[in-house]
Amino acid sequence: MAAVELVKYLASLVQATTSDQNELKLPAGNSQLDLFTLYLENHNRGVHQLHGGSASLWYLLAGTANLRSATGTGLTLAAGHVLLTTGAFAAEMTSQSDDAVLVKLRFKASFSFSHYFAHLAELGGQEQQILKKLVDQLGRNQYLHLTGGQLARAGEYLQTLINDYLNGGLFAKAVIDARLTLALISAFKSTTLTPANRHAVKFARSELDRYIDAHYRKVTLAEAAKYFSFNPNYFSNLVKKQTGSSFVAHVNQRRMLEARKLLAQPNVSLHDIIGMVGYSSKSFFYKKFNAYYGITPAAMRKKLFRDANINLN
Repeated sequence: MAAVELVKYLASLVQATTSDQNELKLPAGNSQLDLFTLYLENHNRGVHQLHGGSASLWYLLAGTANLRSATGTGLTLAAGHVLLTTGAFAAEMTSQSDDAVLVKLRFKASFSFSHYFAHLAELGGQEQQILKKLVDQLGRNQYLHLTGGQLARAGEYLQTLINDYLNGGLFAKAVIDARLTLALISAFKSTTLTPANRHAVKFARSELDRYIDAHYRKVTLAEAAKYFSFNPNYFSNLVKKQTGSSFVAHVNQRRMLEARKLLAQPNVSLHDIIGMVGYSSKSFFYKKFNAYYGITPAAMRKKLFRDANINLN
């Protein structure tokens, strides 16, 4: 069916449904189509909680839709926009226009965009550089928002793909896979990537050190990842890759350095020091301290006092 007819047909499905589910599963015209399952976003009331589980491609055929990711980033989809999301992506649909028609291709669990992209580019060429940037942003944010005024060709392929999925037919599986490839290539050639959050633009060791200096007493990996606008898993791997140590190791090191400085002050008790550097358990603090310095906190305090000619007897 033509593009206008497809939009009307999908809109009629939403209008006719009495289901209170957030999304409507669309049946495939051929049981052999197993690369993805097609869903249509419902217009039922309330906020739609959107959880990943597997990679997805979102395509808005008409209207507008507003999302808020789990990290607090707002996303506005307009007609023709494409949104790629990983299985770790989580968000909520905060609003849709009355005429919104949002289709989602939810891929099978084994599917990965990075692996799928790998065969699209010429090795060592400009194409590979472009795809690397796309994969990096997708890994960093868990979504890739493709916009731009030249996405019409990608939209044509996706609309035809939806038709093929619904109707089946001869060689439907091969045709759909080819249309998906053409749609993604067309989108990549014409898209304008949504800018990343300001903290995600620059990530350097100095920025990490400043953040830990300010928050080492009470900080979690998830909180730090949110500050830098990264997915926690991606952030953890990024810190390890760029610094050679884990985020937890950096926090522990900062706490140990602060503990040593405080131990040199006679008027600060060991009990207070434990809390001041972010630990709630005395035994855990002792374990970490001894592993880092090779001696107990009490022995370190005696050594520091001796070096500074401090005699408390």
